[in-house]
Amino acid sequence: MSQCIQHLLESTKTYPEKNRERREDTYRNGQHPGAAILCCSDSRVIPEEIFSSSIGDLFVIRTAGNTLGPNEEASFGYAFHHLGIRLFIVLGHTHCGAVSRTLKGEEGPIFAAIRNHIHDEKDPLKASDLNAQAVARELREKYPEAEVHALRYDIASGEVTVLSA
Repeated sequence: MSQCIQHLLESTKTYPEKNRERREDTYRNGQHPGAAILCCSDSRVIPEEIFSSSIGDLFVIRTAGNTLGPNEEASFGYAFHHLGIRLFIVLGHTHCGAVSRTLKGEEGPIFAAIRNHIHDEKDPLKASDLNAQAVARELREKYPEAEVHALRYDIASGEVTVLSA
C-alpha cells in the first residue's frame, strides 16, 4: 500500500469524533444544503473551508475548470428537484490549471467547453471569470427559479469576489 493511502487512512481515525453531532443529525434527518456549488477540482479550492461550512451545508459538484457537462447538469437537477436547493453558485478561481491549459491550446472535452466560454480571451484571470459567468448563465437559463451567482476565489489571498448577480 502506498504511503499516500496509508496517510489518508490514518487520518480518518480522528474523523469520527469531528462534527459527530452534525454528522449524526444529517444521517437521521437527511441533507438539507443551502446551496449547490459547482467548483473546480483544484485541490486548493475547498468550498466547505472557503464558506466556513460543515457537513450537510453545501451540495458540492467538482470538475476541472468548473465545467458543466451532462453529469454536472444532472447533479444540479437533483439538487433542485430532490433537495429543494434554490441557490446555485459557480465558483471559478485564480490560477486555474484547466483555463491555463485551454489558453495553451490543449484539446479535449473540458478544454473545448472552456474555449467555447472564453472565445479569444488570452488573459488567464479574465478567461477564468468569463468561464464561470458563462456557466452561471447556462444554469440561470435551465433553472430560472433559482438564484444563480458566479464567484471568483483568489487562491493567494482567500478572497471571494462576486462576478455576476
